Amino acid sequence: MKLRFVFLLLLGTAAAAAGQTAPQTFEELSTMARQAYEANHSEEAAELYARAVKLRPDWAEGWWAIGMIAYVRDRYPECRDALTRMVELDSSAAPGWALLGLCEFRTKQYDSAFQHLKKAHMLVPVTEPGGPLLDMADYHLAMLLTEQGAFEVAQEVLMRVARKVHDNLEMMFAAGLPALRMAILPSDVPANQHDVVRMAGKAFWDLATRPPEEAEADLKALVSKYPKFPNVHYFYGTYLAARHPEQCVLEFQQELSITPDSVPARVQLTLQYVLGGKLDEALQFAREAVALSPDSVGAQLALAKTLRTQGNNLGALAAYQAAARLDPVSPAIRLYLVNAYRALDRLEDMRREKAEYDRLQKEQANWP
Repeated sequence: MKLRFVFLLLLGTAAAAAGQTAPQTFEELSTMARQAYEANHSEEAAELYARAVKLRPDWAEGWWAIGMIAYVRDRYPECRDALTRMVELDSSAAPGWALLGLCEFRTKQYDSAFQHLKKAHMLVPVTEPGGPLLDMADYHLAMLLTEQGAFEVAQEVLMRVARKVHDNLEMMFAAGLPALRMAILPSDVPANQHDVVRMAGKAFWDLATRPPEEAEADLKALVSKYPKFPNVHYFYGTYLAARHPEQCVLEFQQELSITPDSVPARVQLTLQYVLGGKLDEALQFAREAVALSPDSVGAQLALAKTLRTQGNNLGALAAYQAAARLDPVSPAIRLYLVNAYRALDRLEDMRREKAEYDRLQKEQANWP
């Protein structure tokens, strides 16, 4: 009797299972996957999405969902592989490039992460809000720009992030690195430098989000506490150059007394002396900057500006050409070349550079 009961129970269970057949079609799988995802049943959703994309490998939404679920669960290689498939199917999806870049950042594939985070950034017009995912992507892009030494571009990207995110201590700290021209990631900051980086980051963040007097107070506190730390005076000097230009030269000179081989301080002094009509001093600092760092675009441009102001158009053209070789994708440098060729009455060269300017300007409309 007992065996018969067990048999009947198993038979009933089998019948019930047969009545609840597992989904087989793409439509069934995709519907159930979305439902599980919306109900926060991530493991079930991941399994259903994986089955669905096997049936329809060109389903971009499915690959996106698989990537998102993997990212939230800290499974970054899985996320990377899913998002790679997703952007192959939809190359115009900025969120896909952003999440792919974030996954690659987590797996320390920094070169790929940079290219994909930059792609995401350039797909979103400056006038449009990107949303939290794109803001996070831009923050990581700025970290990689900082590590590459592209400090000014990193700061420009971070300024936009700050105006949208406002209060974020992790981002504020990271902002201190390009402000102090430290080409490292936040995780690599030595323990004994955390405070100066934190203070510089807060000053930078307040420049974007707070009244000017608060940011200036931050900068004065930074200079007062760390007067000998490299690029503290340079950071303060760049602030003064924009708001109190008559006071900035002293800060750049102070920077040179602390960092004698500072190319950026020499570039800034060059520009200030050009503005003040002190062209001999400007030329001296510009030539020193180029001699110290021939591969510095800023140094070549500062030299070109000085020579152009002196009326040496041929010398200015040579410096602009050197800058263009160092940064061949900069629209601004092409425009400088347009004006240099115009001054020399080289109209064919002028038209060629203007066409190149128009092309680069269109390609990089949203950069940085």
